[in-house]
Amino acid sequence: MKQTLKLTFAAMLILISIPAVSAETTASNGTLFVGVPVPLDADGLTAICKDISRDGNAAWIELEKDNEVQYSHILKQGDPIVHGSDSDSLTYRIDAIFHGTQTNMAKISVIDPSEIDLSALRTRPDSILLSMGERRNESDGTEIVHRIMGVNGDKAWIELEGDGMGQYSHIMTEDDPIVYKNNSDEWVAYRIDAIFRGIEHDMIELSPVDPPIDPSTIDFNYVEGLWDNFILDLGEPKDIGGGMTLRCTGIDLPDSVAWIELARDGEVLYSHILQEGECATYEHSGMLHCCEVHRVFTGIAGDFVEFSPVKISDIDVASVPDRSEYIMVGLGVPVELSGGAKLLCKQIDQDGEKVWIEIERNEYEKSEKVINRTHPFAYRVGDTEYVYDLEAVFLGEAKSAIEISFVGSSPVMGGDADVLNHTPTPVVPAFTASAAIVVLAVVYARRRRHG
Repeated sequence: MKQTLKLTFAAMLILISIPAVSAETTASNGTLFVGVPVPLDADGLTAICKDISRDGNAAWIELEKDNEVQYSHILKQGDPIVHGSDSDSLTYRIDAIFHGTQTNMAKISVIDPSEIDLSALRTRPDSILLSMGERRNESDGTEIVHRIMGVNGDKAWIELEGDGMGQYSHIMTEDDPIVYKNNSDEWVAYRIDAIFRGIEHDMIELSPVDPPIDPSTIDFNYVEGLWDNFILDLGEPKDIGGGMTLRCTGIDLPDSVAWIELARDGEVLYSHILQEGECATYEHSGMLHCCEVHRVFTGIAGDFVEFSPVKISDIDVASVPDRSEYIMVGLGVPVELSGGAKLLCKQIDQDGEKVWIEIERNEYEKSEKVINRTHPFAYRVGDTEYVYDLEAVFLGEAKSAIEISFVGSSPVMGGDADVLNHTPTPVVPAFTASAAIVVLAVVYARRRRHG
């Protein structure tokens, strides 16, 4: 009872210590509640936290003077706020970012400018903030378009439009370079400094790379390798030659893998779950062809996959797994395995990393285990042990499944035929339990008789 009272009193103190935020709230110096301006210890400067990212890892911070924005950047915890010249700069640090059920805020503190390596500073006065759907007109006639934000706030679909320039449309992540040639045949580059999915705003922050571009800072082979990429809407077929069509039939909820189908003349020849960077291979005109899943994208306004056509000469074909023998196991659908056993995929965790499975060897012997792609799983039937790998996991809205592959089998002499890496949880039939009770009763009666 005393412990309960102590916990209740502590909870009341915590609630009292958190101020309710309203239009009239005056936040203390160093605490920036979202939407509440705070005067700084500087000449006429006011700081305001415009928004907090939904995952609580970033904040949009602005500094204003005389109602004009002097500084506007997306910052993460630990990032410095640097405003002004080297000799007379204002320097703060983001100490904490808090996204609560009632309160959203950022904590900042004054720091010594000597603590900051200005050469490594990512924020620039000429950085660009682009909201979703917004266009940025460049002096060379190019338009940078932030088309769609990813639901998880870690990817964005970026397009470039302009006269005399090829199509540029890619799904990008933070630190990816945006590189193109303008009408004067000069290289132009930007870097994605931040992708921000906030409570109220969705935006990206770009910073220009000063010309002439240092080739060591940008992998031009990677950039040129993107030129032939194409983006497909979920379910949209694409003719890739020889009567073959490529299609993405689903994207998992964690936004990490895609269910890819290849069909010829309407007949599905290939249906597998692929992660970013994995390849689908197919034959056309007697030659092997390859298409890589470059990016999987669950956007606020649609789901898409970006593909990269890959030259066979550019990859190690031996490193591409032969998926022809993979077994697709739908969630809740029993599938027969070697030795007459049955596999049931019972649940998939929300991150799409772990799977709860059940192995049934016969009517009375079942075992359950949580597995992942790190280790194979095994079971025994009679004197033989069978081993399978978990190759892929797909947690979707309409369908969920796993892919497994048979590794091999080996004889096992002696011991109980346990399953799933020898950690069984057998199901005991009702009649067996009743029989055990009868046996215990008989033993107890005999002991009393001869007592």
